[in-house]
Amino acid sequence: MSVARWAPFADVQSHVEWAGDKAMVWAWSRSRVLAGEDGEPLPSPRRILPESLLRGAPQEQGEALAAMADGCEGRVWRDGVMQVSRWWPTPPDLHEWNEFRRGAGLPPATTVPEMLPHPLGERTWSAQRKVDFGDAFGQYRNYLVTGAAGVAAAVFAALLVGAFALKASIWQVERDIADREKALEKIINARDAALQAQGAITQALALRPPAGQLELLSLMPRLFRGNWQLVEWKMPDAQTLEVTARMANPDPRAIVAAWEDSKRFADVTAQLGRQADTVVVKARVLRGSAGGKP
Repeated sequence: MSVARWAPFADVQSHVEWAGDKAMVWAWSRSRVLAGEDGEPLPSPRRILPESLLRGAPQEQGEALAAMADGCEGRVWRDGVMQVSRWWPTPPDLHEWNEFRRGAGLPPATTVPEMLPHPLGERTWSAQRKVDFGDAFGQYRNYLVTGAAGVAAAVFAALLVGAFALKASIWQVERDIADREKALEKIINARDAALQAQGAITQALALRPPAGQLELLSLMPRLFRGNWQLVEWKMPDAQTLEVTARMANPDPRAIVAAWEDSKRFADVTAQLGRQADTVVVKARVLRGSAGGKP
């Protein structure tokens, strides 16, 4: 249920790898994974695994840049657990790599590590090594066969002895199963109701505009540097803002950079108005982060 709430997919599938009491979780959309290039769905496989589990090997500490079939993946390991990972379509530059390190709580680096071309493994790097019993069985086959026969005879005798007790107590088991089914039915119904309520809340929140006009208006002193005057304010729709301001020697390039750096606007354009001291700025409004300040 926690993975279903965390993953941004309606048809979420996930894979969990445990390292002690810590879990590494991958999640994806089943329909996107099984969508063919021609639009026809692919046959459903028995199991889907993230490519990351089949490239490279775990580390106790450190960081790495691993090559994937499409792009590359940055990894940060701590105490044998992959704490943070990020995918890039092309190898990141130093600025992108330091942003990734900062997100993992690491100091900036001076160079980007070399991308390691890990081959696609037949087993995941989390799988335990399997023991080969072929030679041991060939050497001790007679002893093993005799022991297996003795174990089988003992099990058969135990089954005969316990058959009567099992038959006598089966009615109690059936009654316990019925009681448990009733309890599980209540839990499942409560879970379905919670997921439906969550879906309704999500749909309702999606109808809210990205930001209120008062909030956007409070951002203007940070976006227009120096002395300026608001001439005209337009919002053709909830996601589009058009502002006309008067200022001495307006610099459209600096205005666009300031608006985009605020992380509250995208597709920003700035054009000089009909008068030499006016500038018209148009932008798409982005939703602010939860708990953020304007």
